[in-house]
Amino acid sequence: MAVNPEAANSILADFQEKVEGIVRRNGLEHHLGTASLSEIDKIKDMTIERTMSIFTLPHVTEGELESEINMAIVQIERVAREQGAKEANEIQGIGSVVNSKVAADSSLWNGIIGDAAHRIDKITKMYADQINNMPKALRARIDDDLAKVLDAINDSYNADPSPGNANIVAVQVQNSLDKIEKDLNEASKALMKASIESIAQEKMTKLQEKEIAMLSVEKGMTRGQIDAYRKLAKEIKGLILELGQSNYLVYDKVVRQQKLSIIDQKMAVLESLRINAAGVSQSLSGYFGNTDKRQIRGVGAIGGVGTTLGMPAPSIQPAARNFRNGVPPGFAGYSGVMTKDDIAKKHPPGTAKSHIDAMHYYMSEGMSFNDAHNKATANGYTPKSHDKVFSLGGGAHPFW
Repeated sequence: MAVNPEAANSILADFQEKVEGIVRRNGLEHHLGTASLSEIDKIKDMTIERTMSIFTLPHVTEGELESEINMAIVQIERVAREQGAKEANEIQGIGSVVNSKVAADSSLWNGIIGDAAHRIDKITKMYADQINNMPKALRARIDDDLAKVLDAINDSYNADPSPGNANIVAVQVQNSLDKIEKDLNEASKALMKASIESIAQEKMTKLQEKEIAMLSVEKGMTRGQIDAYRKLAKEIKGLILELGQSNYLVYDKVVRQQKLSIIDQKMAVLESLRINAAGVSQSLSGYFGNTDKRQIRGVGAIGGVGTTLGMPAPSIQPAARNFRNGVPPGFAGYSGVMTKDDIAKKHPPGTAKSHIDAMHYYMSEGMSFNDAHNKATANGYTPKSHDKVFSLGGGAHPFW
């Protein structure tokens, strides 16, 4: 669905703010508004233009817009870092002429600075998405921590430029950057795990909705169908729980999408079972729900017998039949030989055996399925008469 214009404007405003922050962090703020930032401005303008052109499309979501923005942020971060490093080297070269007493003048200390700068560049590229999505205060703290690492090298050189101190500082720099990278890695893992858990909870909620819906239509299912859908629901639940327990599913997007596709397919099978069972349940409900008694139409005679003066003879007319509610599909007017198993299969699970026995007897006498059902029910052998045994007056040949 299309993205709300207010949401799109908010995303773009945050994007421009992030770009300005990147420029300032890399010491390029003095170039703001000048052609020196043309490459950064080009990426920014293209991103804004593309966002404005696609946010109204029906299939575009806020997540897709933010993904586009994050890709542009990574590009701008790389360009700004390279430009900032280039200018820093130029300034450093000028400074070495004026003052030769800096850490860069020593090959040992210059190696420490180069290693630290390379490691910082690697960390910021690897965790660019996490850093850009952090709150402003946290982003500023990470920038400050990284800057302190480089400042500490220079301060240590000014305090003691000896090779022994250089070796100590090299270890300290390594430990400081290890800690920063560990914190960012933990934040990255937590974000991915939270995302997977959210997906799993969503799928579990949908599964629970399906199970509740299936319970309401079980009367339209055979015992085998009930067992099958319950087994399928249990299998789907296991797949959902597996989402957050496998490193492959957490880190591998392709495998994760395959697993989610399988879950969705099995959910679709459950829904098909529900729809079919609902249709059968409604048909059975319409058939067995027709319990109206036949009515005798006509004019009764005074005294109950014969005719009276001025009154027509009483007549008994057949009751009007409801052909839309009460005749199961395929059994209207059917009469003939059916086994007890055949009759039972056309009833809901749990129908009383006495009702099936009675219907079998009446149908063997030539009644239709519908009439045999009504006859058995009228004689007390209802679908729920579990405490009765069908018998014709307790004779020698009860019908079991």
